[in-house]
Amino acid sequence: MNTIMMMMRLLLLNLAILGTTAAPMSMLLAPFAVGVRRATSINSVSHQRAAGKSPSIANDFMRGGARAKKSATVTATDNDTDKPPAKFLQFAYSAAGLATTAAWSTMVYTTIRSNQPLGAMMPCWQHGFFARIGAMSAAPLIIGSFASLAAAASKADSWEQLDTPSCNRHNLALTTAGVGSALWVAFAPLVTKIPGTTPLVSHQSYKGVMRAGLIGCYGSAAALGAAVWARSLPDHIRHNPLLWPGHVADGVSKSLVSLAPQNVDDPVQVKYALLTSSFLVFTGMQTLCNMPISVIPSWTSRRLSRAFPAWTLLGAVTSFDLKEAAESGRLLVDENYRYLSNGIKGFGSLYLGARAGALFLDPSFPEAFHAVNQVPGLAVAAILMVGLTLRSDKK
Repeated sequence: MNTIMMMMRLLLLNLAILGTTAAPMSMLLAPFAVGVRRATSINSVSHQRAAGKSPSIANDFMRGGARAKKSATVTATDNDTDKPPAKFLQFAYSAAGLATTAAWSTMVYTTIRSNQPLGAMMPCWQHGFFARIGAMSAAPLIIGSFASLAAAASKADSWEQLDTPSCNRHNLALTTAGVGSALWVAFAPLVTKIPGTTPLVSHQSYKGVMRAGLIGCYGSAAALGAAVWARSLPDHIRHNPLLWPGHVADGVSKSLVSLAPQNVDDPVQVKYALLTSSFLVFTGMQTLCNMPISVIPSWTSRRLSRAFPAWTLLGAVTSFDLKEAAESGRLLVDENYRYLSNGIKGFGSLYLGARAGALFLDPSFPEAFHAVNQVPGLAVAAILMVGLTLRSDKK
């Protein structure tokens, strides 16, 4: 019970922090109250089918490996047999988003503190405070992603309407982040171990109810994303799981070769293209590189530097969706993209606020920032990259 109460308190604290960012909470959490709406867009594949033509394979799959939406002229019988539980999915995404945010808040609070491990005292209270604020910059990304999926689910009249590039990418990204975070919790003593200590001393080690609760939160979010992604696949792929890895690889490959903006004279497209590439680079650095390189951009040393890439990957997916929305002219008119855009801005506001606090308000800077001091160029590059998040989406 104490564990549950602590997680709920952390969630409320996290939501209070988010309320101070550039993205109002009413906009981030709006889709939790969205009613069922009917999608109205009809694509080229629908026109081909309506005309009795067989759509080409190139038209069957949009960028990112997703199948195009079916024409809105499907019969009532088809809708009844292929209609997703919109209200349930909306509730499920909302609950999973809150659980994931609470789980991450708990990890941040319990790992970035004095006496973790016993005797590892923070040099001053500001040191741990701004480190926590910087790590909590992931929360707006989490909320924005789940909010956009909840809004999409609330409007879906068929599973095919959930088989869009944006939904597919975010479902897979949240599945990856959930699985990765659950593994981090399970193997925290090894991931956060302090070199040269005998017996093994680590910054974090979860046990009992706390460990089960965190793994359960991340695992349920991952299971939800994977289940919706799999159910919305085209029939010939959904019924043959052996085709799933190739389908995912095709989508990832198409996205990677589309990182460049369509119009280099459009500053919004350029902004999100740069953010996507930067998030991917920093994700790779945190995952594959050794200390001190892996401390960028989280500034959390061995405490959370291996957990943060789950959320920079989500930031890359979010930025890529916003880049495509800017290219198609939907960025400022589709509410789903407003949630994603607010998530990116919230991330930037918290991250830059934490870095400013560390630089100008933390009396232990720079002496206590040993890892960051070894890679000052990368630290500056991360700050400049994140600064792009605060640029307006208007040209």
